[in-house]
Amino acid sequence: MAISNSVVSRYLAISLVAGIVPTLAVGLLYDRYAQALIDELVGERLSVQLTAMSKRLESFLDARRYQVETLASHPAMTALLRAEINNASEEAHGLLQLEADLPDLYGILLLEDGGRLRHFVPGQAAAGPPYWSEQPFSIASLPVTRFGSNEVVGPAAPGDGLAGWFLVRHPLPAAEGRHRVDIALHVRFSSLTELMGGPSVAGIVQPVLKTPAGYFNDVGVRVTPAERMIAGPEVLPGWQPMLQIEPSALLSRFENARRVLLVVVLGTASVLVFLFYQLARNLQGRVARLVSGVEAIASGQLSHRIQEQGRDEISAVSRAFNTMAEGLANTFARLARAQRLASLGEFATGIAHEVRNPLSAIKTTVQALARREADPRRHQLLQDVETEVTRLTRVVSDLSDFGKPRPPEPAVAPVREIFRRVDGLVKAELKVQRLSLAIQGDSELRLWVDADHLIQIMLNLVLNAIQATPSGGLITLRAARASDGFGVLEVRDTGRGVPPEALAKLSDPFFTTRPKGMGLGLSISRQLAELNNCTLTIESEVGAGTVVTLRVPMPQEET
Repeated sequence: MAISNSVVSRYLAISLVAGIVPTLAVGLLYDRYAQALIDELVGERLSVQLTAMSKRLESFLDARRYQVETLASHPAMTALLRAEINNASEEAHGLLQLEADLPDLYGILLLEDGGRLRHFVPGQAAAGPPYWSEQPFSIASLPVTRFGSNEVVGPAAPGDGLAGWFLVRHPLPAAEGRHRVDIALHVRFSSLTELMGGPSVAGIVQPVLKTPAGYFNDVGVRVTPAERMIAGPEVLPGWQPMLQIEPSALLSRFENARRVLLVVVLGTASVLVFLFYQLARNLQGRVARLVSGVEAIASGQLSHRIQEQGRDEISAVSRAFNTMAEGLANTFARLARAQRLASLGEFATGIAHEVRNPLSAIKTTVQALARREADPRRHQLLQDVETEVTRLTRVVSDLSDFGKPRPPEPAVAPVREIFRRVDGLVKAELKVQRLSLAIQGDSELRLWVDADHLIQIMLNLVLNAIQATPSGGLITLRAARASDGFGVLEVRDTGRGVPPEALAKLSDPFFTTRPKGMGLGLSISRQLAELNNCTLTIESEVGAGTVVTLRVPMPQEET
């Protein structure tokens, strides 16, 4: 870099005249503490930290909910209720003991009539009442929070040498002539609060969990909330992670430095005012662009770029900034997609395990029936059923490998056949919901796509439309040719529509606007569409319905 182009060189020449030694001392001290402040503020990324805390807490509570619901539905629990506790089967006691030995549990309790302790099974971490203490065990004074079909009781604050805890309870199936009996996980409270993480290094930001019983820090100890709190998403009604800000801890670090700086700056200020004024006029415009760029990135505008001018250090910073912004945008996009795929992959593994074996049994049965069926029409129906079972088996495999999906096998796929298959699969559901299905457009359209993938996409879209459309409504499938070598498939319904704030999240794994939905259909559909070089877009108006458009490549000879 030429010296004539260097801002540092020009500034050095002026500083030597004004007195470089005191100015350099001021600059070094200021840089040291200013950089510490920037690292503290930028490093926290409070909103990201709150979101991560909420996700960890939700995952922990979901795991406990699944555990207690699984125990409540186990056949051994029914046998346990029919018999006296001490005479129950070894299977029931063995099951409870196995589940109670988790490190996050003190034990498992059986509660009668909503709160009276009937039986308990201590775990390896058991401590305090009702296990190794003469103190009575009672939940009468603790708050109760609904958690789906379960209830969260507590938390009970630690004190008198006892650790904090809370219960996740679920009713057992009622036995004739017996009172209500609940099974409850006696959960170690600090196992939940530890997931929030500890305070920042400087003690400026302290994670706090707000509960119906008060505020607790990361080790489960009750604390008094500060004046300044930043709230995160609720993980349960009344349960909310928060960040407690202590600005005094930050300011105290600069008190001594400020006194030293004041003495030094006063000695050099009169000389430097004129010099800095001249420099400021020259650099103000260029620095302003840097500042606006930083603010844009901080506000989430990762597409913002700074215009580069010249070849000096500020231009080098602008180029480095633009490179950083591009890298951040790519990194965040990959991270968000990786998280969604990982979540869906874990869920899909459990689904595939439960579905594969029944599908195999159905296929074997249908094959046996088809071999004995003499009626050609019934034989054809059985063959269609076998074909669909085979396709569903592949779909289950694709779902279980969602993080590493099966590559598409594109071939010529007639729209007429695709729509016929989808119509046959949803006909029974349409009749139950009293809906009509209209098929329109170019019936001779042919597409270049994996037919199984396209059927799965269209089936998901039509089922979503059925669930969103009230009785008497109309669902329309339409096929058309575009002028750019793509076919256009539309699924239109006359349902209730989707609010604008939810429209952008519809394709996210596990996001759904329906009370009983799993939130997987559109996520799978979008991934399969992208694998086949298709584009899926959704338009919706509340009260007027939804239109989903799928652009699919056509064979080259037809474009």
